[in-house]
Amino acid sequence: MQDFNWFWVDGESLAEGGVVRELAVMAPALRSYGVDLRLENVNRPMVGDIEGEYVVAINDRICVVWAPEEVRRDLDWETATIRPLAVINDLLEEAGVVPRLFTLYAGVNEGIAWLLDPQIVAAVADSRLFPSSETPALATHRT
Repeated sequence: MQDFNWFWVDGESLAEGGVVRELAVMAPALRSYGVDLRLENVNRPMVGDIEGEYVVAINDRICVVWAPEEVRRDLDWETATIRPLAVINDLLEEAGVVPRLFTLYAGVNEGIAWLLDPQIVAAVADSRLFPSSETPALATHRT
């Protein structure tokens, strides 16, 4: 098993209906940790339509990718990146494995998701060699 994997996470693409497509790229790496990723669009409003919520199911768990209020506050790219990854982190925890998904530049076109041992991130943060803006952040349900 690899110690880490990384993936591009394009906040714009994710927010505009691409969660299922974008996260499917992670499936092989997650499978190696015992998480068989199943993704489904539940409600996908058209781009620019902020009357409904964008909702996906990740292994039968409902994930509100963004709600109209987040679109109005220009938070849809960030929430579309972090919320689905937080659900995957729940699945990794339930599988009893160590790695979690951490983000760098969440909510921009060239964001990155790292599948890492949390001790690696802690060591990077503790080293103070990088500013906090360059230290990966754990994808959690608190956005």
